[in-house]
Amino acid sequence: MSMVSISGSTVSIVEDNENYIRILESEFSRSSEFILTSIYKSSKEAVQKLPQDNPDLVILDIGMPELDGIACLKNLKPLLPNTKFLMYTVFEDEENLIRAIRLGAKGYILKDSSPELFMASLKVILLGGSMITPKIASKIIEEFVPDFPEEKSNSKLSPREKEILDYVSLGFKYSDIADELDISPHTVARHIEKIYSKLEVNSRSEAIMKARRMGILKFPKIQI
Repeated sequence: MSMVSISGSTVSIVEDNENYIRILESEFSRSSEFILTSIYKSSKEAVQKLPQDNPDLVILDIGMPELDGIACLKNLKPLLPNTKFLMYTVFEDEENLIRAIRLGAKGYILKDSSPELFMASLKVILLGGSMITPKIASKIIEEFVPDFPEEKSNSKLSPREKEILDYVSLGFKYSDIADELDISPHTVARHIEKIYSKLEVNSRSEAIMKARRMGILKFPKIQI
């Protein structure tokens, strides 16, 4: 089974605060996986020049002067459809963060996060994940999933498929599910294909949301 590599991933920063710029430069100077290719202290300049850089990831300060981070994202995302955007913020501003996610951001990181969490967040996003707190996730679900009455399931998911979907909803990777159930990752992938087909969905997030509406999945209580 091939593993996705993020080694050599390019990163651009849009940030006007010199102190945070120095912190970010220091973090990337110690990283062997990421290449810091550009820093823009002006969001307007970033809108003009970032598309030429075409980075894998953009760290975007929400509180930029002239053109704030939300407006900057709105301008950049259509020009960089394959680039991941991570909002960089001092505090958890729910309204702006939900707007950013609606516009295509993959999450956010607080500026006072530890270096370990910061780097881990970048890796999660580049590997196709997202970085949001349960509080923000709940707000997004409330906004994007209407309060429909539970639909009756005609999908007839098998007990094994329901079990696998439970693991998927908790964020487990195929390889982790395979280990938990003592089956091969290929078998997990085949089950998930069948789940998507029965639920008539095309992605993990759609499967989870629809399964919850149908009563197949409930929001799990996770012990921390």
